[in-house]
Amino acid sequence: MVAILLILISLFISIIGIGYFKNVYEKLIPLLSISTKISILLLVYSYYSDLPIIVDVAIFYVLISIGGAFAITSFLSRSD
Repeated sequence: MVAILLILISLFISIIGIGYFKNVYEKLIPLLSISTKISILLLVYSYYSDLPIIVDVAIFYVLISIGGAFAITSFLSRSD
């Protein structure tokens, strides 16, 4: 359970880090970090709760976040 607490603290630090950046591209990095940490949190939770179906949810979440990041960067590169 200590691992879950450490991941939550790291997640909170990343959320605070979004406010420090002015550039949209610099804000995208902590957002991707948040999505990665959430997926790791899901993986650790599935290990502790012994629910293997949550691993599939975590993998799906990572794939959706990567696709979303590509869509956002594509949209931002066209608007510049």
